[in-house]
Amino acid sequence: MNYKLLIPLLAAAALHSCKEVPIDIPELNVGERKVLVEELTGVSCPNCPDGTAALVALGNQLGDNLVVVSIHAAPGYDQPYPESKYDFRTADGTAMANFIGKAAFYPSAAINRRIVPPETEPFLPRSIWTGIINEELGKAPKVGVFLNAKFDTASRKLIVDVNIAPEETLTGEHRLTVLITQDSIVDVQKKGLVKIPDYVHRHVLRDVLTQPTGDIITEALTSADVVTKTYTINLPAEWDARHCSVVAFIHHGTSPDKEVLQVEEVHLFE
Repeated sequence: MNYKLLIPLLAAAALHSCKEVPIDIPELNVGERKVLVEELTGVSCPNCPDGTAALVALGNQLGDNLVVVSIHAAPGYDQPYPESKYDFRTADGTAMANFIGKAAFYPSAAINRRIVPPETEPFLPRSIWTGIINEELGKAPKVGVFLNAKFDTASRKLIVDVNIAPEETLTGEHRLTVLITQDSIVDVQKKGLVKIPDYVHRHVLRDVLTQPTGDIITEALTSADVVTKTYTINLPAEWDARHCSVVAFIHHGTSPDKEVLQVEEVHLFE
């Protein structure tokens, strides 16, 4: 059995999805603030590739501090073409996009799900992405998110342990969302007036392991405790595991405040 272990931590063995197990973990260094960008897109969205290119450029500058998820749920733009090899739409992706809010323009992306006036929804125009991302990076994280992912290449079973370590006591409702993305998928995409048959799709949302609106964390979130959640999934054969990543983030969940407090990402293969 061949396992790929990312960010090793002392964690309990996982037997069931989303099972909390008492663990003894040494002090965890919360580290730097990371920023989640959720791009709303679709294969027939003519302006979306420019937004994706901007996010890729920002990712090259910011490295692991920027986590991007591309949700193929843009109304009217997410229908695959007859010549498309893949259908990137998912029920969970649509539910997640609807939970975040409405987009009035494209390219459009939510940055830590912040609402930035004069906008009334978290989906923001490209012109302000860089500024808002930098603002979010400047905030001290209130909670740490640590991922331990084990992937069996024979069975394609993936086990994900999420360790939640608050820096301070957090009150009110908090939720955990865990999802899988796949990068570098070659398929058709419209850009401007042209359909590109071999466009490279980035950060594509493949599945959500929690509820698409996030699983409510029922445990107390205090600086003295670490909360661990475990999720399992068997990756479909058509997913290229070499380009798959696990993304987990802590966020608020009551309208209109759905803001993301911290995010973490690990790749199944480095």
